[in-house]
Amino acid sequence: MLALKFTGDIMEATCSPDLKCVLKCALNISCLEMDVYLILLKNPGLDVETIAKELEKDESTVYKALRNLMERGLVKREYRILKGGGYKYLYFPKDFEEFKKIAKDAMEEWFRHFDSMIKDIEKVDKEELASFAIVR
Repeated sequence: MLALKFTGDIMEATCSPDLKCVLKCALNISCLEMDVYLILLKNPGLDVETIAKELEKDESTVYKALRNLMERGLVKREYRILKGGGYKYLYFPKDFEEFKKIAKDAMEEWFRHFDSMIKDIEKVDKEELASFAIVR
């Protein structure tokens, strides 16, 4: 969740530390991909069209999210033969216990990275930090 905070005349955007945001960051997936995973967790076996309608997104956008989730091993795809001919792909979330292990491992790695950055902040000087500025 994105939260806006006003400090003086400056508006800051910060990531809310709720579980959904922490998971998406640790797993290195987008907000949409996290939403797609959660929809499949609640309703396994949906097709792209149904997910797209639920999220009010274009089918091609949802398909890209599903493809990324499949590449990361968080979602699997199965096809079903239609009675009138042809086939349809249905998507399923990874087994929940396996997902929790993947998520836990990813979060622990993410936290180790942050622990290292916390230690390194003492060594950072003003010029080094300023070098991260986006110059237009």
